[in-house]
Amino acid sequence: MKNSIAELIALVETKHNVQSITTRKFNKTFEIYPWIKAKVFHKMVLGKESLASKSTKSLLGQFKSLFYGTWNLFIRKYEVWAFTTSVERIKIEGKYTDKLFDRISSFSKCKFLIIEFQYFKKYPLRNIASQYVSSKALFLLSEEIYSRIFLRKTQIKNKAIIKEIEAALKCSVNADAIVKKNLAQYRMMKFWLKILPNPKYVFLTVSYNHYGYIRAFKEAGIPVVEFQHGVISENHQAYNYIAKLEPIQFPDVISVFGENENNYLNEQSNMPIQFANVVGRSIIDYYYNRAKENETIKSISVALQDGPIGNKTIAFLLAFNRHSKKKYNFKLVPRRTTEASYKKDFQLPDNFKFTKENIYHTISHCDINITAYSTVAVEALSLGKRSYLINIENKAKDVFLSILGNNPFVHFVDEPNELIELLSKHEKNPEKHEVNLSNDVNISANYKQNCINLLKSLENLNPKI
Repeated sequence: MKNSIAELIALVETKHNVQSITTRKFNKTFEIYPWIKAKVFHKMVLGKESLASKSTKSLLGQFKSLFYGTWNLFIRKYEVWAFTTSVERIKIEGKYTDKLFDRISSFSKCKFLIIEFQYFKKYPLRNIASQYVSSKALFLLSEEIYSRIFLRKTQIKNKAIIKEIEAALKCSVNADAIVKKNLAQYRMMKFWLKILPNPKYVFLTVSYNHYGYIRAFKEAGIPVVEFQHGVISENHQAYNYIAKLEPIQFPDVISVFGENENNYLNEQSNMPIQFANVVGRSIIDYYYNRAKENETIKSISVALQDGPIGNKTIAFLLAFNRHSKKKYNFKLVPRRTTEASYKKDFQLPDNFKFTKENIYHTISHCDINITAYSTVAVEALSLGKRSYLINIENKAKDVFLSILGNNPFVHFVDEPNELIELLSKHEKNPEKHEVNLSNDVNISANYKQNCINLLKSLENLNPKI
């Protein structure tokens, strides 16, 4: 039987002295195991290394983004820098809204600067909800230049342990490139903190892409708060730690959706943060209030994922559709993979429609939701909809069984005929408030007050280094 990610993490971190994998630079020692861990497990799961491509095209794209609000970095002092990506924006009431930070900034007295990575999507400044925003390109390009000139060679102590870990996981990553990336992040952020008015706090998403930044901020006495963007559980490599590591490059606080993640981080994981804090999910509050009441199942929202999993999801649903005699209407919501790309690989019947609406709007206007292992599986419940997970390569159960397995409105399926049988039993859909309440441990209510309480708790926070 294939080991779960949690089991593999336990195997790696109990067998190997991962704390001893270090690099020495700038008269400092850096523990680099977290840098490698995030990438090697990602590649093991998805089959592709997550280190962003440095092609001429991608660098040109960042150069073009250099002029996207970058002046906002220099014209005023902000209490909060919030690092996010343009993928987090969805269209609400005519404006592209960052679903992590725009709402908390609207009821906080702090001045927020949204610093946005624009690799996949870019929206005109006039069409976004954020008051002050800057492209991340200035930081990224300076890091690339620094890395190419000053970090041509890296020295990794106990590199043999990395090779042993790669052998155990049966995949490998470019350790030298990963080290250069994080060292360049650190060095250049130290530089920019000398040039720019320093924030009081840094908020960010995906801390495991920002280890260099986090260390630079914490050495400058700036607390760092990560806001949950996706699944946090024992089967997410970036949050499950058995080994005890230095806190210098980890966030001080992680703001999470619900009590499940809060309990996991505070009581089970050895991730060296000061505490986790429950705030909920602003986007869920907004769309739950606008979601239609549940009816007999006719329409199904499908949250697709990129790569082979997205294609396997389509193939599964096409097989299901043949057996169910086209009984249901599917509304497909892709991520970065284009509609044209899917249609190139599949001949889709007329009851499969791609929608331009965002996933939350789509779920709230459908009767149920289906996905492989997207976080949407959790969010759909708080929107009042049953959640069906296609257990491709056992990934759905790896990610969600521990947190959703006891929910009566969550259903794991391995074969199309299982889904047919389930839907025949679920002709009478529960009321949306009943489904919503079942998921309160995963996505808490009272988002606004929770955020206000979080901001107050940060006032006396000192970065743990």
